[in-house]
Amino acid sequence: MSAISWNYRGLGNPLTVKALQKVVLEKDPSLVFLMETKFTVSEMDDIKRKIERQQGLVVPRVRRAGGLALLWRNSLQVDIFNYSPRHIDAIITEEQGTKKWRFTGFYGHPKTGKREESWKLLENLSHRSNLPWVCMGDYNEIMFAKEKEGGGVRPEGQMRIFREAINRSQLRDLGYEGSNFTWSRRLGSRGWIRERLDRALVSTNWATTFPATKVVHVSTSVSDHCILVLKESCSTRKQRKRSKVWRFESMWLEDDKCNGVVLEA
Repeated sequence: MSAISWNYRGLGNPLTVKALQKVVLEKDPSLVFLMETKFTVSEMDDIKRKIERQQGLVVPRVRRAGGLALLWRNSLQVDIFNYSPRHIDAIITEEQGTKKWRFTGFYGHPKTGKREESWKLLENLSHRSNLPWVCMGDYNEIMFAKEKEGGGVRPEGQMRIFREAINRSQLRDLGYEGSNFTWSRRLGSRGWIRERLDRALVSTNWATTFPATKVVHVSTSVSDHCILVLKESCSTRKQRKRSKVWRFESMWLEDDKCNGVVLEA
């Protein structure tokens, strides 16, 4: 079981495609979830060939923005449950049908005023299956003030609404290894703004089924977002708990800041 998730703001840049090829070759993920492809269905065919993930579902861009793709190995049995411009929901069957789990690629609305639509979607998704569930992607929101550095102060109420939606969805933050932030942008003379917008949320039975699963933040010079790599690990290294105010205790490790080069919009 392994997956990667990446918001790379368009695959029109050959360097971005090469970076995607490299991480897929190195990590060999079962699932590849991509956001902001800015591609049509047919335009994704070349990408699928280059990363050797011919099977998948592509949600095309709307005008010149958006676009999602969930791609997987030919040998993997994946059944698409449902999808929208903001998510792709799938059931994964492994070990000759003896193990089933659920993967949702999630893309939170980039506009703050429409963010609650994303949280309603998350809660609706939580009622559709009791399978072990991992919901992974760019939520475009942070849970706590410490997940942000630089720029203006994030309103506490805005973060609280996100946390409450996660709680109501019976999910918890899986935590991470690597850089503390997954997105960064240069603010000119005002320095940098960095936030942890990308994460993997998991159900309790997911944590029980895959107890050694971890998320690693991989920085890249071709996008303002880190690549999230979800994989199983036999490491016994202990992770520190988050604040006790969080209902489902999250685990985390600290490392260097994300230092990827920012792409201009």
